[in-house]
Amino acid sequence: MQWCGNLSTALRELYRVVRPGGVVAFTTLVQGSLPELHQAWQAVDERPHANRFLPPDEIEQSLNAVHYQHYIQPITLWFDDALSAMRSLKGIGATHLHEGRDPRILTRSQLQRLQLAWPQQQGRYPLTYHLFLGVIARE
Repeated sequence: MQWCGNLSTALRELYRVVRPGGVVAFTTLVQGSLPELHQAWQAVDERPHANRFLPPDEIEQSLNAVHYQHYIQPITLWFDDALSAMRSLKGIGATHLHEGRDPRILTRSQLQRLQLAWPQQQGRYPLTYHLFLGVIARE
């Protein structure tokens, strides 16, 4: 869901196609996700390298016409280095940018700056997601 250009439209369509008595369960990332990635890239350049995610209240507003429940769950994954953390994003298909991707390849110098700027704890590199878990019930 986090890669939908218009989340409200996608949620309305899911509600429309589910049968009465059915449910739609979904997850999406919300604002505050991937702060370590954003922080590290700021040391390299000013271009966006990850999507900005909607604040939870905007998602809730998209759901105001339907019966739903939700909660937000932070999850932090730990990696041996910044490159491994970034590869994990590619592994889950999270490299799509709404604004388009810069075709340039990451240089060794940029990778070194990312590695140094990435916040670390005890030599490990965190990558934090804030998940919005929602369930829409069709009456």
